[in-house]
Amino acid sequence: MFLSVIVCTYNRDKHLGRALESLIKQDFDRNLYEIIVVDNNSADNTSKIIKNFKQKYPDFNIITALETHQGLSYARNKGIELSRGNYISFIDDDAIARQDYISKISFYTRKYPEIFAFGGKVLPRYENGKEPAWMSHYIERIISIVDRGEKVKIFKKSYPVGCNMIFKREIFEKLGGFNTRLRLRSDDKYIFEKIKKAGYEILYLPEVVVEHFIDDFRTKKEYVVRISRLNGRAENIRINTLEKGKTLEKIKRMADYVFKVFASLILWMIFAMKGQWAKGKMLFLSLWNQLMGFIFPESIKEY
Repeated sequence: MFLSVIVCTYNRDKHLGRALESLIKQDFDRNLYEIIVVDNNSADNTSKIIKNFKQKYPDFNIITALETHQGLSYARNKGIELSRGNYISFIDDDAIARQDYISKISFYTRKYPEIFAFGGKVLPRYENGKEPAWMSHYIERIISIVDRGEKVKIFKKSYPVGCNMIFKREIFEKLGGFNTRLRLRSDDKYIFEKIKKAGYEILYLPEVVVEHFIDDFRTKKEYVVRISRLNGRAENIRINTLEKGKTLEKIKRMADYVFKVFASLILWMIFAMKGQWAKGKMLFLSLWNQLMGFIFPESIKEY
């Protein structure tokens, strides 16, 4: 088995079927990859969609499971536990993999056999067909957009997003799985930080593409504020899980947040002079709420 594609899902019956169908339509030998769907206690029609999907495609390698511990990190670890592939990839339950998604992973993993982790391109597909007026490249990761151009390059200061990430199985055997204390946000950052600290490079693969469906509600101020605060909260938790250097790391992270908040005020003025007030305002709100979530993690609940 070359690749295990893991889809973790929670109450996304609106999108899940489309995500799974995209993995069936791959231009790659179906005997060389498997699809693992992990339901994380969904209360909608998810279980029915998963059951019908498996029945509809009996000739494909499809594994389904229920993870009763609530949290994306639990679901991802369940998928890893069930997987058989030499490589493991993750896409979101509201993402659509391009038809050559797996063949491109095959190409690049053969080209770079020494690399243990990769991240692909994530392009937005907005529900209303329009990019929100507040979007800028400073804030695009808030809705998991990743587009670093058309050349393969190393993720240095940044890292891939969970919507499109690939790992060599060995890395989990060496470093362990996802951090279950980070149940909703930053568990992908946790694993990538761990990989970097272990001395491994992470590659950006521009031709491994998924399109990420963005519901209208995710372009509203309330959503951006909530997700930003959750990101800050998760960063606080992530640092608290470090074996050593927690205090110094918290000071450094705090300083980084404060610097970015002040920088966002300057950028807000620059955007305003260009008639792009919304871009500056949302950038500031996002960074301010990340800072607040970091300082006051109890101010926001995950679910």
